Amino acid sequence: MPAYKRSAITAKEGINFIRSAVEANGCLFIKIEQESDLGIDALIEFIENERPLNKQIAVQLKSGMSYFTMESSECAFPIGSHREYWAKHPLPVFGLVYVPTLQRAHWVDIKRYLKSNPNAASVRFSATEANRLDGGTFKTLFVRVVLGQPPVLEIDEGFRLARSDKVDEAYLGLLVLFRRFPNNLAVWEELVRTFIERPASQIPPVLIYWIAHIPWHDDIFSVGEPLSPPTRQYAQGLLSELTIEHVIKLLSFIEPEEQIGRGTLGQSVEAIISSLPKAATMLREVVGSRKIDMQLREYAGLILAMNEGPNALSELSMLEREGSWYAGEIAKHIKDYGGINPYA
Repeated sequence: MPAYKRSAITAKEGINFIRSAVEANGCLFIKIEQESDLGIDALIEFIENERPLNKQIAVQLKSGMSYFTMESSECAFPIGSHREYWAKHPLPVFGLVYVPTLQRAHWVDIKRYLKSNPNAASVRFSATEANRLDGGTFKTLFVRVVLGQPPVLEIDEGFRLARSDKVDEAYLGLLVLFRRFPNNLAVWEELVRTFIERPASQIPPVLIYWIAHIPWHDDIFSVGEPLSPPTRQYAQGLLSELTIEHVIKLLSFIEPEEQIGRGTLGQSVEAIISSLPKAATMLREVVGSRKIDMQLREYAGLILAMNEGPNALSELSMLEREGSWYAGEIAKHIKDYGGINPYA
């Protein structure tokens, strides 16, 4: 007698769960029958206010506890022969893992994962509040993330997530706070506190770009609610309390391949540091300290030179004597042109 395997029941349960979450939010779930399955189990088409957004995604569905490790709260499924098919698929491809005992699913951007992990044999990712998918989060979180829009969460939820020790959740909370509540003064306290208290490895680099909205620079692309003058004044007061340790931390976010130039993270770092009341003093202290990595000292020398021109030549000469050709090039440029502006 043929058996109806438990795995088939679980797979169907997962499909029904995802279908229910999608359709309850007015979107379309289009299942691909098993005989036509090449690594994509369904398509999801996004609908808003009964009108299509002309946006579809392809999804690979996995259901069951074999794809989830409770102890580490981690999802995983094999890539197998699907790598090239997923990577070259014309639609965005997302993996959805349904966890029956928790009655929820978690998602991952498969194309992005494959690009970041080209040698991986399986797709492996943490299951957090930042990638949770159910009827309540499908439209407020999942759809918004796929469309590149800030999630629709309330401010209390934003603060809760921002304080999480899970990096993905913290990023989600900070994103919600910055994008949805930019003129709430407590939000700026949270953003600056996050930078001050968390180690650099746990800070999303985009936080530096967000904080740079206070001093501003020409390559900030502002969207949504503009910052009010009182908000800027309050947040600048928070930044004015930064110390030399924080300046060094800021300098560590400059990408060596990009350095300081238009549209780089270094531009945001420079804007923040240059706005500080004691910027020149702290930059000179960084330049003069042999305990600090030479590359960070060179960045400090460049920012000092951008602000002070010929008055920074003595600091640049000191770095050059210690073997920095970079500082020598900056000094030569100042002597030839009277100053230096990497944004010109």
